[in-house]
Amino acid sequence: MKTIKLLLLAIIMTTASCNDEDDPHPAVSELELEITNLIQPLIDDKITVGASVGIIEEGQNQMFFFGEKHIGGEVTDENTLYEIGSITKTMTATILAQLVLDQKIRIDDPVQNYLPQGATMPVLNGEAITLQHLANHTSSLPSIPDNFLNEEFDENDPFANYTEQMLLDFMSSYSLQVPIGSEMEYSNIAFGLLGYVLAQVEKKPVRNLFSDYIFSPLKMSGTLTEVPSEDPDLAQPHNGNLDPVIPWSFTEATFGAAGVLSTLPDMMKYLEANMGVNQTPLDGSIILTHTNTQTLNNPIGVGLAWVNYPHQTENETLTWHDGGTQGTIAFIGFVKERNLGVVLFFNTEIDERLEEELFAFQIGTKIIDLMKRY
Repeated sequence: MKTIKLLLLAIIMTTASCNDEDDPHPAVSELELEITNLIQPLIDDKITVGASVGIIEEGQNQMFFFGEKHIGGEVTDENTLYEIGSITKTMTATILAQLVLDQKIRIDDPVQNYLPQGATMPVLNGEAITLQHLANHTSSLPSIPDNFLNEEFDENDPFANYTEQMLLDFMSSYSLQVPIGSEMEYSNIAFGLLGYVLAQVEKKPVRNLFSDYIFSPLKMSGTLTEVPSEDPDLAQPHNGNLDPVIPWSFTEATFGAAGVLSTLPDMMKYLEANMGVNQTPLDGSIILTHTNTQTLNNPIGVGLAWVNYPHQTENETLTWHDGGTQGTIAFIGFVKERNLGVVLFFNTEIDERLEEELFAFQIGTKIIDLMKRY
């Protein structure tokens, strides 16, 4: 799972002016050609085995598929199932927002209120970690807990054996290093904890919350909370050597951080909902997740999970999140002011091999800039 390194973010959104004032929206085939010229070399040069790209422009959807589900296998298509990695966090945040709007919880409630009897949260200077602190990465909790590398740890499936008891033991023993709310530190365990807490509130397994609050309302019928066995549509994850690796699995204590698998058409529905293309039951909660709750990396803001990156000169903002597992990377982002949005999947680990930060972010923003020209 890749950490969003906001402090290193230096990519500036650029706006290219249209060269043809009489025809500001040339044929779609020109945009498709540019996207192909951007993605196909990654297949040809064996940077990735497969890729899927979905774009929304002025409410119109297009999807493009490249490469294979696994080496020598079927080509990617609308049924291809990918790990979405940390994009899951935006869904966890949406569930949080909906429970707030339903007045089942308050965003500034201490997490301690929802732990089982005997479990405690770390406190510093009398300050308690709240639900909002978990959701905007200001909880002062580390990304990975110090009891993560235990005797049950499996480096090929690192989140599979981290139990609820391990999570509660860590929270009860951890000493905060910096004041709560004073710094942003991207935290996977904070979102694992948030998913666990929301499940406690609703008194049902965390996976059920995703089905009830996200997948069912948006009719995301191809989206899963468990890795399927022998599914021919699963995009085989690959490491940097293009060797197959197993998809990651998650527990109640870790699912909220990165547990969802989905198809491109389903994630386009999720993108549409976040862009407000059509009315959905999630409209109120989605708006809440987009609203900045901290700007510690000014001018970059964070809502609930979502990152808001304002244009340097234009009155517009890129709202985005990326995701990554051992063998899949993903991106979702949109510029609501221009009605532009992108979903992007690769079934190959890329960042470490190319030694480039935020690879999916860079490709995703390049596609958005291409869309601006047409």
